[in-house]
Amino acid sequence: MLEEIICKVMKRMNQMRDFSEKWIIDVSPMAMEVLVENGEYASNYEVRFNGDIGFEIGDPPYTHIVNVKRKQYSCRSWQLKKIPCAHAIAVMHYKG
Repeated sequence: MLEEIICKVMKRMNQMRDFSEKWIIDVSPMAMEVLVENGEYASNYEVRFNGDIGFEIGDPPYTHIVNVKRKQYSCRSWQLKKIPCAHAIAVMHYKG
């Protein structure tokens, strides 16, 4: 049984290496999908500057706080996934 698991893991590693060698850019296609989707969501958000904390993002019924200087985001999606969340993208668009 252990030998079967080792063989499956080795096969999966080879498949993923082959998959990554076909990438056109340094970002995975799956990460790009998430980034594009977050960009589409970002266009619907209302961004308000809050001098103390950074920016407030209106995402009814929620409000998220984005502090660009400290790289802190109340939704924590960017910290967890390492892909910019829609709220951070909205702030980037707002700032230009």
